[in-house]
Amino acid sequence: KFDDLLLAMAQKHKSIEDLSLSILSFFERRTDLFHVMERPNDRMGFMPGVAEKMVFKHFHFFQHKYLGRAQPHILKEAYGAPNAAPADAAGGQAALQDT
Repeated sequence: KFDDLLLAMAQKHKSIEDLSLSILSFFERRTDLFHVMERPNDRMGFMPGVAEKMVFKHFHFFQHKYLGRAQPHILKEAYGAPNAAPADAAGGQAALQDT
């Protein structure tokens, strides 16, 4: 959906680390990703630990997707079967389809 925009951004950076720094900097300045809710009824941010879990869940989902496509032997070595999902990645797959 945003491949052209993101590719243009990536081409303006020296490395993936530099690109991820820019993206996280944007999140810090322009979103509530890093805002910690102090009460359950707060209207912005996340309860403690929730944002980190979300980012890790998404990272692991796409890492597994990439490995299944580009390096399936690593999945086989790690999980014993080709394209076998680690236990914590399976729960988030439906929500991340076509992202």
